[in-house]
Amino acid sequence: MSKTKLLLSTAVGLAFVVAGPSAMAVGKKHAPVKGAKSAVGINFAKAPFKVKKNQAPSKNGLKERFMVETWGVTTQAVVPGYLNVEDAPQSIFCKKACTITTMNTAELLSYYSYNQVGICPIVDGYFTNGSCYFSGALSFDQLYTNRTNQTNLSVGTGTHTAQTYLYVFAPAYLGHYQNDYHVYH
Repeated sequence: MSKTKLLLSTAVGLAFVVAGPSAMAVGKKHAPVKGAKSAVGINFAKAPFKVKKNQAPSKNGLKERFMVETWGVTTQAVVPGYLNVEDAPQSIFCKKACTITTMNTAELLSYYSYNQVGICPIVDGYFTNGSCYFSGALSFDQLYTNRTNQTNLSVGTGTHTAQTYLYVFAPAYLGHYQNDYHVYH
């Protein structure tokens, strides 16, 4: 916005504040400021910042090749102080160097207000980028609380093993969980 338009709009706005609502004639059409764009006519569905379906991320040109998904629906105890296995090891084969991204959700219950959880995806024995960060205290008054995590790790050609673990400060219970391992080339 140019200085002239800014000063003009500020002056008009102050005039209406001082004069009150009676300054705006009710029922009359008011002409828009010359050259101003109407916000009503913006169609955000056609905005350039959306990613189209089946379009590779423009940042690095990677395309998703496949996804491996694990989930569980039974309640199990989570022991404090070390990594607890959440799902079975998953074998992922990359024909060429690939990036594995994880999207993890875990539903947890704890009777300790200070308890926190870290979701820890591991590929070939290495923590993925963003793995095992604490995602907030578990609230015992809300019964089960969902925690999520998204991570990634670039790996070379060949077969890789992916698995997700949980780390907690105090005893907790794991309810439903879901882990998505997306593979990009």
